[in-house]
This record gives sequence, structure tokens and C-alpha cells, in this order.
Amino acid sequence: MGDADRREHSPLGLELLAPAGDWESLEAALEAGTAAVYFGLSTLNARRGARNFRQEELSAAVSAAHARGAKAYLTLNIDLAQRELGQAARILELARQLAVDAVLVRDPALLALHRAYPELAFHFSTQTCMANSADVAAARDLGAARVVLARELALDEIAAASRVPGVETEVFVQGALCFCISGRCLLSSWVGGRSGNRGMCTSPCRVPWAAGAQPAGTPFSMRDLAAVHRLADLRHAGVRGLKIEGRLKNAAWVRQAVRLYCRALDGEDPQALLAEAQGLGAYTGRELTSAYLDGQRGDLTGTSGRPAADSAARRLDEDETTADDEQTPECESPTYEFDMTVGARAVACRLQAEGRTAEWTIPKTVVRRAHKAVAIGQFLAWLETQTIRGCRLARTETNQPEFLIVPRAVNALVDRISAELRLAQKAPDQRVRIAIPERVAEMIAPGRASAANRRSLGDAPNRVRIEADAALGFLKQVQPEGAVLENAHPAALDRLLQAGLGVQLVVALPQVFFEREIPAVKKLIEFCARAHLSVEVNSWGGWRLARDARVRMESGPGLPVLNALAARRLREAGIECVTLSLEADRKQLEDVSACCPTPCSLTVFGRPPLFITRVALARERFLDQVVEDRRGVRLTGRLERGLWVFRPARAFDLRATRNDRIRVRHLVVDLVGSPDPLQDWFDAPFDDRRTFRFNYDRSLK
Repeated sequence: MGDADRREHSPLGLELLAPAGDWESLEAALEAGTAAVYFGLSTLNARRGARNFRQEELSAAVSAAHARGAKAYLTLNIDLAQRELGQAARILELARQLAVDAVLVRDPALLALHRAYPELAFHFSTQTCMANSADVAAARDLGAARVVLARELALDEIAAASRVPGVETEVFVQGALCFCISGRCLLSSWVGGRSGNRGMCTSPCRVPWAAGAQPAGTPFSMRDLAAVHRLADLRHAGVRGLKIEGRLKNAAWVRQAVRLYCRALDGEDPQALLAEAQGLGAYTGRELTSAYLDGQRGDLTGTSGRPAADSAARRLDEDETTADDEQTPECESPTYEFDMTVGARAVACRLQAEGRTAEWTIPKTVVRRAHKAVAIGQFLAWLETQTIRGCRLARTETNQPEFLIVPRAVNALVDRISAELRLAQKAPDQRVRIAIPERVAEMIAPGRASAANRRSLGDAPNRVRIEADAALGFLKQVQPEGAVLENAHPAALDRLLQAGLGVQLVVALPQVFFEREIPAVKKLIEFCARAHLSVEVNSWGGWRLARDARVRMESGPGLPVLNALAARRLREAGIECVTLSLEADRKQLEDVSACCPTPCSLTVFGRPPLFITRVALARERFLDQVVEDRRGVRLTGRLERGLWVFRPARAFDLRATRNDRIRVRHLVVDLVGSPDPLQDWFDAPFDDRRTFRFNYDRSLK
């Protein structure tokens, strides 16, 4: 069967989508017979670590796909900062001009821009956390032609989601799995300001952890997905698209994966193909699984991914020899030089790459736990084994190889080296340069901020976020203007209403709920409607259910806002107050609050959920226990509504930070997960010199 026949006349009638992180992978996927390719530009996509495509390359990429009878899908699936709206609009205009077949999206701002680009099909990315039929119906109502379902769903849940009329569904079938439910992870952002929701995840879930003083292995490192033997089940469930993950993988892996799945679509023996799929898993050194499809959630983690030296992974992990024997400079690994000089008060760092020199210092800090510190010589030796942004360390030098640096400084150094290499490698201008229609320019232009946003960062908080069962005792002693109630149920709400506390109550709907939970969520919303309580929606499915019940709505951390256009689109959807992204840095908060047309909330204290997972873990090992990695990141495991949630042991705190350029309607103290809510409320710091401020002092990537 030829490639075109395979694409259009697969016995199962399914569309295969292949990853294209660079031109070589694109060609490999097309040659192997994929029905569609998905790829991103150099900016604003969920795999910014891939080579990706420049503006001048995109036309050729789309043309190459169309020439082979394949579809071309462009990824624009991240949270967009206020200053990125213009670039996002230009990418949509470019996609329109090049006749891209669909754009994958996450940010609500793009839903507003969709009106100006009706000829573009929008697909909701898996980053939008499409976990149930209500989510899918909401996506359809918002203009999506297809949704990429969360990877954690069982076959019956996929079938329920796929029965929603007027919209297609797509699922991942091969590649890496995340421990956290799609689109809900904050861990990479928490530890270093590199957000998985903006395409910069550093995979901190893959590292070893310890519980108490005992090593716990890699309990958050997932196996890889392989469903090549389940395609008939997926077709029966009503799925339209089959997606291979792997924009960070090389062309050899992509070619092998596409060929394998094309053979499956041609009807070859599923079990024989599953055996062959082990070669794809060898690339990462992780075991394979399709357990989620059967509703099995145990024994899914524990492999960090270290391929054996003699494994098939080595063959897939090496660049293929090209037809042209002459290696161009672009094919060679670029190098950099890095020196660390210990001085009287600081350590001076000097990096040279691509003709650019960067110099900075890090303070000398007191090392209290020498066994966890890292010697500079050890750190430099480790750097020599690593490839950072495609670059290898060619020369290094230090005057004190035994000098110890603390783990957080090591992490910061790696981030800084990566950032400087990115600047050194950066093309003169990777932004899309293209004119946009006047109507679009007007849509993205900053407007006036809502007059309701009168409270400045540093003012007294006027709201609390707290679990419903803990709220009554707390609110009898503290009476803020309002309380957002998490994990709420009618009995707890009844008790609060009967107490007559005079505090505005807002009931938070969960960030994630699955098909079987829809009746309970509806029941909770109906209770709120009868009691005239507002609800906080944290997912698109929650928004649709609340909208249909005609209750007053706010949006919470599950629908984060980083730009004013997103806030405007949510307001048009019936949202009366939005929540600014927990991940935002200082400049991003200043930018969005300066022109946010909707009343907004800012969380100024809390232990946010860094992981929300469907993986089944051993209670005796993780419930209410603290786990710690080698960098000193400490998480506490909890069960919330049947899902494992990991929150940081240490809260972030902005209450002592003064910034009159950040103005909002509500300053919220989040006490969910607090060991002592009253103490956390009253023990506000007098200054911010000793507090952790999350990304406020960083530059969110």
C-alpha cells in the first residue's frame, strides 16, 4: 500500500500525526507515511527546546507536507504573556497565509483572535486538560474542531468524550508520559522559573527523591506510552487522530515510530508490533505501558530513563548519516567555554560561545549541609558530560575546584548557562515579521484596566482560599471579605451558610474531574445556584456546566490569565473575575494588571499544587509524607478528591512585597495544604528578604 493510500484509506479510518521538531524529522515522518505532521515555530510553542522552524522555513514545511498529501498542524499551545500577543497574532496571520490545516491552542486570548481567522481550524491542545465530555463540549462551543484528550483517560472515558457531536478527538499513542495530569504541572516553574505550560519543562519529575532519610528512587518518573496494539479499541471508542509524541526526538526515532504505526493501521498483527515497539522505548531506557487505557494506574513509575550502552537506544540516539557525506558546520555540535573564579566575596563566571562573552557573579554562601553541596570541580566535570541547548563544553577552568556551592546555586548556574547559550545561538531575529489586519491590531491593543482593580500588591489580603471542611473554624476567628472554598460539598456549605458569618463565599470547582464525577459536579453547582453562591471554574468543562446552570462565575488558577485579551475573552464567556497566573513574574504581572479589563485576583501566599496526578501511589510511602530531591525541593503528598496532589512544604509569600504597579480586585491567601491555617494567616512577614517569592524575582521562561 502506497503512502497516499495509507493516509487516506487506512482500514481503521484513523489519522496518524507525527512530531517534527526539525526539518530532518519532518522529512522522515513524511517519507515513512504519516497522515499529518505537527510542528512549532522558534517561539511560543510547548516544545521550545526543539530545533523548531523559523518563519522562512515554515512555508517549505507546509508545502512539503501538502505535496505528500499530509496535513500540517502548527503548535501555538502555551500561556501567552501580554507582550507576546502581537507575536501570537502574527503567527496566526502567517498560518492563514500558508494554509496551515490547524493550529493547536491553549491560551484563551487565541479564542478571541479566532474570530478574525475563521478559516483556521483550532485544535485544543492536551495542555487544556480535556478530561471528560463536558470539557470536549466546551471546546466545541468555543470553536474547536478537535481536542487532544488528556493522556490519563481509560477507553470508556475516551468513548464518552468522543461521543460529543460536532468535534473530533485525538489521543496520544506513543512517547513520553507526564506524572502530572496534562496542563496542570507547576514543578519545573517552581524550582527554576522554566514553565512546562510555556514549553520550557526541565523534567524535574525524572530525578531521584528521598522520603525522610531513605532513598525513594524515581517515584514520579513515568514509563513511556505504547498503544500500537490498541488501535482497533481506539477506533471503536470514536477517536479520529492518533498522535506520536516526540518533537525532542531525532529523525531516526520518528521514522521508526511512524513506520510501526502505519503497519498497525494496515492491519498487521498487533502483538508482534508491540514487541517491535520495545525498540522505541529503548531510546529513553524506560519501560512501556498502555495501562491508562484499561483504567490501571498502579506500577506506572520508577524508571528514570538511562539507556544501556549497548542498547538499540544508542542507534536511535545518534544522528543518522546523511546522503551527503560532507558535514556542514550546522551539523556539528557547537561548543562553549566556561570558567569559574572564586574571589573574596563572590564566584565570577565567564562564558564564551558563538563569539559572545557573558560575565556574571554568584555570591559565596554558607554551606550548612556539606554532604548535599557540590564542588566546583565536580560541577564542571558534570558539565563536560552534558549537552545544553545542543552545545557541549569544550574548555573549562577554575582556581578552586574543591570550593563548595549549594544545590540551588548549581540549579541557577545551569539555568544561566542555558539562557546565555540561547542568547548566543539566537538568530538576529526569530520573531515572525508580518503585517496583521487592522482589526486584529485593535483586538490586541492594551485598553483600560478595570476600575475594580484598586488593591495594590502589599495591601492587606482580602480573600482566603481554604478547604471547605476547615473553613468554619477559620472564619469564626478571621473574617476576610471573601473565602474561596476548595473540595466543597453540600454538607460543608450548609454548615457555613447556617453560621451566617457575613463572608462572601465562592465555591471552587476542581481543576480536573473525570466522566464519572460529572454528576457530583453538577449537583454541587445546582446547590450553589439554589443558595445564590458564585462558583470558581477551573476547567473548561466546569465553565460549561456552570454556564448551563446560570450561576455566577469567577475563574481560578486552573484557567490562568497572563494577558488582558484572555481576561476579556473570559469575561465575554460570563466570568466576572479572573485569576492571574500563579507562575507570572513581576514584569508580567505589571503588564497584565495595567490593562486587565476584568476584575482579577492575585494569590499572594500559598502552597500551590505542583503535581496533580492520577497515578496510584503507596499511601504508606507518600500520604502526608515529605519527599525531597537533591536540590532541596520538598513536597508533601496528599489525597484530594481521590487524586494524589503534591504541594510544596514551604509556601511562597508576596505579602511583604510592595508594588503599586500591580493592582487587582482581590489579594488571596491560599491556605489549602497549610498545617496551621490560622498561624499562616496571622504570621505575615514584616519584610520580604527571607521569603520565597516563586517567580516574582525571576524571568518566567
